[in-house]
Amino acid sequence: MQTRISPFPAIAIPGAIAGFVGAVLIDVYLLLTLVVAGHLTTVSGFYQYVASGALGKSAYANPSAVALGIAVHFVVAIAWGIGYAYVAARTPQVLERPLLSGTVFGILVMVSMQFVEVAANIYVLPNSILFFNGIIAHVVFFGVPIAYIVGRGLGARAAH
Repeated sequence: MQTRISPFPAIAIPGAIAGFVGAVLIDVYLLLTLVVAGHLTTVSGFYQYVASGALGKSAYANPSAVALGIAVHFVVAIAWGIGYAYVAARTPQVLERPLLSGTVFGILVMVSMQFVEVAANIYVLPNSILFFNGIIAHVVFFGVPIAYIVGRGLGARAAH
């Protein structure tokens, strides 16, 4: 069942906030697991990889690519948050089950972004540990927080 669509700002603002928070949370988690614990990359290498989707391999030799990577990451995350808020505003079931909705959303985002990486010719096939780490990152630190923040922002009770 679909509900009446709210005015754009009523959807976009909670979505943008949720996307921003999701971007921070997933970055903190990934930086802790990939840089601090895993020693698999550096902070600058992490964001240069993001920027390489737009700049290609030249991103790794360009110091300003780090800033571009951060900006691209936040813009994309905010867009995902607004998209989730739009769907949630139209579909009550999404708001009623934030844990399930956020889990499905996180997996959808992860798979979709891997398609973007393939299209940008930057995809690297992860081993099983990195794949599992990516699922945790996208579900626990991106999808579920966005679902709860959007639910609160759209005035829904946080149901489990």
